[in-house]
Amino acid sequence: MLEKAIITSCSTKFFPSVINLISSIKVVYPDHPTIFVYDLGLLPIFRKELAMVEGVEVVDMPKFCAHWRSCYTWKTYIFAHPMAKLNFYLDAGCQVLKSLDKVFDIIEEKDILLIDQRLSFKEIVPESYKKLFSLSDDCDDLLTIHAGIIGFKNTTNIINIFNDIYNAACVGLTLGFSSRDKKRNKSKDKNIFVRDCDLFRHDMTLVNVFFRKYHDDIRLHSIDLFHFDKNVVPEQFVWQLRLLYTKLDNLNIKILHKNTKVLFILNRFLIYFFIKIKNLNIFIKKKIFTIK
Repeated sequence: MLEKAIITSCSTKFFPSVINLISSIKVVYPDHPTIFVYDLGLLPIFRKELAMVEGVEVVDMPKFCAHWRSCYTWKTYIFAHPMAKLNFYLDAGCQVLKSLDKVFDIIEEKDILLIDQRLSFKEIVPESYKKLFSLSDDCDDLLTIHAGIIGFKNTTNIINIFNDIYNAACVGLTLGFSSRDKKRNKSKDKNIFVRDCDLFRHDMTLVNVFFRKYHDDIRLHSIDLFHFDKNVVPEQFVWQLRLLYTKLDNLNIKILHKNTKVLFILNRFLIYFFIKIKNLNIFIKKKIFTIK
């Protein structure tokens, strides 16, 4: 097994983001370990380019249950199947701002790197889940664990917790929406479950339930080190820009490839097309909101 791995995941929608993520790693962390990208439904031309990037491996996501694509159920599989002794998972909509050596040092020393999401346990965990897993009301005011950035060591205790999360996801406990989120209950995520909490958060909810129940020493690292804004503190490792296509700094083909090929040019054309559509959509929504 490898010593270290960076892990992410990507569908066609997030291809511009994953190109930006991988390129940012190449720029600021040239001695990076292997980057594994789980294919959640990439166009063949997108997957082909990723497979041609040095130090990147594209991984098939198995259809491990009927709802594997729904409500982030797929992410629980990633956590339960480590690629290395030290694993650092981050969502595709991130940009790395500096070397991750210190991140891997934390994972080595503490076995787990967990980020503060700045929500309370009560907000994201249904009362029914608290009863199901025998969790007391003492958990209600605890801060929650971010599920989009997690570092973990391949130890028996940590992987057992992730296996429990994975098994819970497979029986449907990632599925559902809070009453206030009904508009998100559509497409591949559509299901019949209404969860009794303010902000049900699928994989993140399960991560919080099982780590609070089975892990004794939880230290949450500041969100400032992995923030939604850029350069919040000098020590910041990761910027979570999500689907902010207009903020992608690292789309230059030469960052990832020594030679320019027609495939890469075509993919960049499609990326810039996505950006134009995204900007147009934002413009239209602003106009509609102004009219209202």
